[in-house]
Formats: sequence, structure tokens, C-alpha cells
Amino acid sequence: MLAAISMVALLAASCSNDEITVVKDDKVNDVNVNVSLSNFFSSYNFNDTQHNHQVTDEFRVFNSENGDYIQVRTMFYDTNGELVDSLVSYVTNTNAVVANIKLAEGNYTAVTTLLFAYKEKNKYYTLWSLEGRENLSSATLECDNRWTKWSIMSYDSKTFSVRKGQAAEIALVPSPVGALGYIYLQNFQYASSYSTSSPVDNGIRALCLYGRDVATGYRLNPNAAERFVYLDDAGSNSWYFLSERLIPSDFDDSWTFFKSNLYDYFYILAPRAHVQFGYMRAGESAFSGYGEATYSITSGQMYLAYWDYFAVGNPYFGRADNNHWNTYSVKEEVPMRMPKKPGSRSEVLHPFSN
Repeated sequence: MLAAISMVALLAASCSNDEITVVKDDKVNDVNVNVSLSNFFSSYNFNDTQHNHQVTDEFRVFNSENGDYIQVRTMFYDTNGELVDSLVSYVTNTNAVVANIKLAEGNYTAVTTLLFAYKEKNKYYTLWSLEGRENLSSATLECDNRWTKWSIMSYDSKTFSVRKGQAAEIALVPSPVGALGYIYLQNFQYASSYSTSSPVDNGIRALCLYGRDVATGYRLNPNAAERFVYLDDAGSNSWYFLSERLIPSDFDDSWTFFKSNLYDYFYILAPRAHVQFGYMRAGESAFSGYGEATYSITSGQMYLAYWDYFAVGNPYFGRADNNHWNTYSVKEEVPMRMPKKPGSRSEVLHPFSN
């Protein structure tokens, strides 16, 4: 099977991600930090047996092909919420990251995040931007590209005390924030199941998944009243893309020869995302909704967005499983690779009607 078009990465430059070192004469007490990476991507374990595709396996071998990394960042805040120190590591496996720092006597909050990253020209890049890190009340991770499986993020926090002459032991186990969506479309180049001998035009000119209550940021303060940063709500007829908009030029010279099967990924950060399929017909300028909307998302889970043009009734969007495939022949898959080039960030609202 041929994969959907690869996303252009919208990447955060390393200048916003480098380690901070704050020098203080009274930082004489040892703090031993242990960060577990065991739950970074382990829960995204959907095995598509119909198409011989294992999502977790793609994460597990992320470093062998592209030289990519996992960014492990831990930041330490005092009782005033001010950043007093930070640790950043880039690793190529999921072994625990162990480090030691020295802090003054007092009470602190440690926050840890795990992100995929890669190195280019001695700089590290991720698919997130760290904003307002100097103070815990403003520290936020902003997702720069939701249309790729490399956007997943894990988080943990812990409060602890440092006492004079005593070593503090801090263990952090970041857990996934947000869910990963796996989109699979079939048979959109045929008008019906009776015309599969040759492609015909079914009149569909674009496909996508749309959402409202879409979040692109996560506040790192564990005591924040609202942890998620949402895109503006522009009204009931304006929705945001959750997946890339799939159009004829993305796949072939003519919509008539739209690839029979394609897949892609998207990242859902908000727990209350309002997700629905959309399509646009020839001669129309707006998408129409199709199928029932989904309103509740569980972090750390895989979701399957499946739509077969031949199938009767609603397309499926829900927990990823192998109970929604139809028995049509498929082509050999081409694995998607992690985007490599920085780009500009943009969000586009499009009209959407039910």
C-alpha cells in the first residue's frame, strides 16, 4: 500500500530548547534524578493485522533509520514558581535517564517532558515549542504539527524537598498526554462495489478529519486550572483540520485514479476533541460532515479513523481495533518517515456544514 503524503514538519529551533544553567553559591545539596522512558510510546500498540502494520514497531526503531532521538527535559521550579535549573538529554533508546544536580535547601517542583527530536547541523529540533519556561505559571509546550505520529508527548511532575546535608531522590515516570490517530481510507476511486474493474469518478474532491475544541498547547504547571491551550472557537460552522486535507493532486494526476488505500497519522491533544469525517464534492467549496462525531478522547490510546466508500452507514472513528476492515485487496505499504525540514507554522479554518 502506498502511504499518504508526508507532512512538512513545523519545528521548534534548538535555541528555545537548550539547557539552562543557573549559578548559585548555595546550590550544595545533591538531587538524584531518575526519569523513566518506559511509557513514552508503549501504549500506542495498535497492530493492524489486516494490512500487516504495527504502529509501535515504527516508534521502536526510530533511531536506526534516521538518527533520531528522544528529548528528555526536566525543569526545576522553586516555591515562587521561578526556574532554578534544568536538565536536557537526547537519547536513542528508552533506558532510564539518570542525572544529578545540586540545589539549595528548599521546596521544589520538577516537571519532565518526553518528545521525539532529531539532530541537524549540531542543533536539535522537535515538533514542539517551549514557551514561558522561566516561570511555572507560564511554562507551556506548543504543538507545531499535529499531522504526524512524531508529535506524541509524555509528561510527569513531582514536588520534593531539599534538606541540608541530605541527598534528594526524584523518580519521574512521564505518561502520554493526548492520543494518536491512525487514518485509513479505502475505495474512493470507484463509484460503487460493482465497478471495481476500472476506476470511475465518484465526484468526491477532498477528504479529511475535522475537529472542534482542538488543543495545540499543554501547560506544564500541575496546578493549572486548565492544562490545555485551545485554538479559537470560530463558531459552529468553522472547524479545524485534524488530518491533512487529502486532494487529487496529493496522490495522482486525476481523482479518477485516487489510490485505492492510504493511511496517515494525526495527534489529538485535547481530551474533549469533537471529531468528524468531512468530504467535498465536485463544484462545491465547503466540506460536508459525514458520520457521527466523537467527543471523548483518552490519552495514550490509539484511535482508528476508517472509511470505506463502499460501506453502508457511518464511517468508523474510535479505539483502534481490527473489527472494522472490509475484505478488499490492498497494495504494499510504504512506511512513512519522520519529517526532516523546518517550516512555517499555520492554522487554517475552513467552512464545514452538517
